[in-house]
Formats: sequence, structure tokens, C-alpha cells
Amino acid sequence: MHLREALRLARELGAFTAAQAAYILGIHVAEARERLERFVYNGLLKAVDVAGVRFYYRDPVEAAEVILSSVDVAALPREERRRLANL
Repeated sequence: MHLREALRLARELGAFTAAQAAYILGIHVAEARERLERFVYNGLLKAVDVAGVRFYYRDPVEAAEVILSSVDVAALPREERRRLANL
């Protein structure tokens, strides 16, 4: 996965997981996760863990909308709800 592909996914999906990136790009999940983490480390992407799932994103507003629509916020622990509010 190249940076351009990761940025395209972030732009098109708002937020995505390593498994989604792997599926869309046709690569192994471990490879996608490794490259995405490298992008996060270098400040090219951001990431947040919610309900045991790591989401990658660029725009926090779009990411929050996607993440909130994919999880039951009321079922999340208080700390995770706070983390989402601070995206």
C-alpha cells in the first residue's frame, strides 16, 4: 500500500480499518496494518482505537461521523466515549 492509496481511502471512507484497507487493496491484513502504522508514526494519518477496533483517518470530523455510525456509543466505556469526543 502506498501513501496515495491510504489517503484516497481516508478521503473516500472518512475512517477505515486495516482489514478494510487490505480487502479493498488486495493485500494481507498484517501488511496493511504495518504500513498504516508507519503512516501514523510519520504523522501522515491519524488513528484511534474504539471498542477494540483501530480506525485510521485524516479528517477528524468525517472520521467521527463514520465511527459513530458503526458503533453503539451507549455501550462504550466512558473512556472510549471521551476519546471519540476529543477526535
